[in-house]
Amino acid sequence: MAFKLPVKKKPAKQQQVDQAAARKAVQDWLPWKDIAGGVITRKDGQVVAVLKVEPFNLALKSENEKNRVIAAVHEALNGQREAFQILSLGRPVDLDAYLKILQDLAKEVSNPARKKLLQEYTRYVATLVASGEALERRYYILLPGKEQVEVLQRAHELASNLERSGLKVRVCSDQEIIDLVFVFTHPAQAAFERPPIPGPYLPSQVKGA
Repeated sequence: MAFKLPVKKKPAKQQQVDQAAARKAVQDWLPWKDIAGGVITRKDGQVVAVLKVEPFNLALKSENEKNRVIAAVHEALNGQREAFQILSLGRPVDLDAYLKILQDLAKEVSNPARKKLLQEYTRYVATLVASGEALERRYYILLPGKEQVEVLQRAHELASNLERSGLKVRVCSDQEIIDLVFVFTHPAQAAFERPPIPGPYLPSQVKGA
C-alpha cells in the first residue's frame, strides 16, 4: 500500500510575500518602472511617449503619390531634433475562431464548387494556425525625453505632421502602451491572452513602482 505524505501549505501571508518577491525580481530586470499619464517612465528618470502608426500599402500608390508620401514622412522625421526610435513588432494572430467559422460554413454550403474552394481555403488557414506564421505587423515611434508635458507635445506634433502624408497616426494611451509592452515581453502568449487592464491589481513591473 502506498502512503502519501501530507503536503503542508504555506500560510496565505507567506504566499503573498513570495508573490511580492517574485514581482520585485521581475521589476528589477525590466528597464521601466511605470506606465501612466500616456508615457513610459524609465528607471533612469526619462519618460517615453509612444506613437502608433497604422500599416500603409505604398505599393498601391502611383509613383507621384509614393514620392509625395516619402517626402512628407522624411520631412516630419527629419524635423525631430531629439532622438527617437522606430519599432516594428509582429503580433501573433489568433485564427482559431475564424477557422471554426470557415469549417461551419463549409458544412452548410451545398454548391460543390464553392464547397471545394472553402475546404481548400480552410486547409490553408489551418496550416497558418499550425505554423504560427500568421502575424499582425504593428509600427511604433518612441519619443524619449525628460519632461512628460514636453514629450507628449512632441508626440502630438509629430503625429500631426505624419498625418499630412496620409498615414494614420495616434498618440498611444496607457492601455495601448501596456499592450505594446505585453506583446514585446510575452510574444508567445500574445495570440491567445490579452494584456492586463490598468488597475490596483496590475503587477508592479507595469503599473506603479
